[in-house]
Amino acid sequence: MTSSHNDAPPETGWLQQWFGVTSQEIDQLFRLKSDPATFNRFMLFVVGLLLTPITLAGALLGYVRAYNRFMRPLAEYPRLHPLRPIVRFAMVLGAILIWVGLFVAFLSLGVLAMIMGITGRVFLIYVGVNLLVTSIVFASFRRWQIGVNNALVEGNRFGSARFARPDELNPYRQGPGLYVGGGFVFKDKGHVLTVAGTRGGKGTNLIIPNLLGLGGYQGSWVVIDPKGENAAITARYQRESGKQVVVLNPWGLLEEHIGEAESYNPLDILADTSSIHLVDDAQMVAEMLVPVERNDKNKFFTDTARSIVTGLIMQIVTTQEGDDRTLTTLWRWARLAGDDWDELVARMRLNDDPVNGEIVRNAGNEIVKLMEAGEETFGSILSSVLQATDFLKSPALQKSLRSGYDPKTLSDGDTTLYIIIPADKLQSHARWLRLITTTTLRAVVRNPNKRVTFLLDEFAALGYLPEIETALSTYAGFEITVWPILQSLIQLQGLYGENWETFTANTAIRQFFTINDNFTANYVSAAIGQTSHVITTRGLFGGVQDANANQRPLVTPDEVRRGSAENIFAFFGGNPPTVFTKQPYFHNSNLRDRAEANPYIA
Repeated sequence: MTSSHNDAPPETGWLQQWFGVTSQEIDQLFRLKSDPATFNRFMLFVVGLLLTPITLAGALLGYVRAYNRFMRPLAEYPRLHPLRPIVRFAMVLGAILIWVGLFVAFLSLGVLAMIMGITGRVFLIYVGVNLLVTSIVFASFRRWQIGVNNALVEGNRFGSARFARPDELNPYRQGPGLYVGGGFVFKDKGHVLTVAGTRGGKGTNLIIPNLLGLGGYQGSWVVIDPKGENAAITARYQRESGKQVVVLNPWGLLEEHIGEAESYNPLDILADTSSIHLVDDAQMVAEMLVPVERNDKNKFFTDTARSIVTGLIMQIVTTQEGDDRTLTTLWRWARLAGDDWDELVARMRLNDDPVNGEIVRNAGNEIVKLMEAGEETFGSILSSVLQATDFLKSPALQKSLRSGYDPKTLSDGDTTLYIIIPADKLQSHARWLRLITTTTLRAVVRNPNKRVTFLLDEFAALGYLPEIETALSTYAGFEITVWPILQSLIQLQGLYGENWETFTANTAIRQFFTINDNFTANYVSAAIGQTSHVITTRGLFGGVQDANANQRPLVTPDEVRRGSAENIFAFFGGNPPTVFTKQPYFHNSNLRDRAEANPYIA
């Protein structure tokens, strides 16, 4: 077998023979990599070499000034690429200005004439001195760069919490939407949470400005208004702006300032007895009357009482009409005794409603079984029913529970509903507030259209509301905004237990001011975050020679308490926190003209 000449290995070059390297490796060794930052450093060095270190110093001073003004606030590193237009301009301007400043000195010393008649020896001295001084200037600049880099690294070592920059808040500067303080407007879908201590100004800074049109919100309002103060100040403007104003005010509070009250029957949500939602809605109404409570030691009696109330409500809505189809009938039926009670239960066991009759009949049978279980057991259950419905005995409240206002109109976007309750009845008649809030909320969910905002002042008085938990997670898509207003986060934790952070997690806007308790102050401080407190040693160019950091909250709990007296700490979406000064409506001349006088202030 013969070997072809073409099968011989290729001839190797002398570099590979002597050094064991290939031509490709040599090419890669000497090939210049494309590094704009390195090229810019080289060009700066050339500037110092040929155009004097003075020119280089002026350019670098311009860079330092531009960096401190435009890049350092953004935590950008002092790199030479990319160079912003303003940085390039500052470097050119610095190079020019340093010569302008020295021009008179050059003239007086005859430097210009010397350059014109320069000799070879002087030129070498000129270049040599420039080389030395350029190296010193450039080394100083590099030291400044390294120092700033170290300071930035140290600044992020233990945390990088900061307040939002103005440009990050630009989306919240224009409406129309909900006014959330500080001149900011929330126009997107989502919920709002406000935590403000007693007499913190939640009404004057947030509620009343919104109801006087600041922010340009377009949609309906549902306003829980303890004392009727908000309605007295803003109802006239709401009417003049084209809103249908509805006032639920069973006790006639400030009626001369607000206007005539209307009635609302929570059982109207059960008007359609053929609806597949009827039983669920009846259970919801019963739950508002017999609340679910955390750590209930009498859970059996409470749950059974709620079941009986549900059955009675179903009997009412499937058999009664007109003024008898109200919760007043529930109050009366729960207090029947002897033969009258037995007759009611018998009628329930014979309910012939074509859709829901079986449910009512079974409820009647369950009552009979409970009665047969023993007088003591049934007595305890009935006691819970009586307690839950006791607030319905108020003649003023019974009058207001008649059919009248239809909450479905809220979805049209042009209604303002004020729910007024005296402050001394917030606890005793909280069940009425719960009924109005939840049935109204459910009516709007069933008829989604335009935006409806539920402004829930004194939210804690409502107690635990599963409907609100659901609303926070899903109802934003139904053009519903829930805005709970509390005095502290402790109230939330007490009502919702481990689920209290559902409110902070599912609200797009969170505001905190006039914070007086440690729990809320600690939460706000932790939510704002940790930062690195950097201690620096200054050097040339105002730069940093050395930097050391330690950890601390950006705002300590004590600073939250003190600062929130006059300021509002706010979180807008996923942006860093912001803080702004309170701005009561009466400091705004336009809002003062729209507002009625506060009847509680002489």
